[in-house]
Amino acid sequence: MKYLIIAFKSRDRLQNFVKTLRLVGISASIINTPHSISVSCGLSARVDYRYLNMVISLLQSHGETPIGIYVITRNGVFEQVEKVY
Repeated sequence: MKYLIIAFKSRDRLQNFVKTLRLVGISASIINTPHSISVSCGLSARVDYRYLNMVISLLQSHGETPIGIYVITRNGVFEQVEKVY
């Protein structure tokens, strides 16, 4: 299973970006930031990995600068975290 975690400096920016994602038809949820990332305001957006390019494009077009976008890959109990943006 692969998904994205998008971490922001503030909850307000996070909530605004999640609204933007949903407006363009991308399913996004607000979750507690995983301990393996442990940056940000404590909450992050979770989005399916297939939307990576769209997410980056939306961030750039809206002038948003997240703390980072991370790809989480889970294989059973193992979890790999990679910062991609």
